[in-house]
Amino acid sequence: MQAKTITDDMCVTAAESLAKYAEEHGMNEEYITPTMEQPEAFIQEAVDIGMEAQKEGVASVEISREELRKRAESIITDARETHDALVKAGCIPPAVT
Repeated sequence: MQAKTITDDMCVTAAESLAKYAEEHGMNEEYITPTMEQPEAFIQEAVDIGMEAQKEGVASVEISREELRKRAESIITDARETHDALVKAGCIPPAVT
């Protein structure tokens, strides 16, 4: 979702979305935020932020939560696949975990 700006409420929404995901998946002292191996967390975060942007009137388009989820899934999946291909080709090093 392209927004004209990033608002304070959008930032709060992002933090709350990640915290909610972590809580639902067993947050503890060693696990306070989702990892990159949990793309669903970031898809949900993108959807939540996109909906907040629409609510605040700063979104470039207005679409349903379902369509926003489809777009977020596609973008995040494509980015992960590109990353994996670049690692496999030796263009970038693997992520340190």
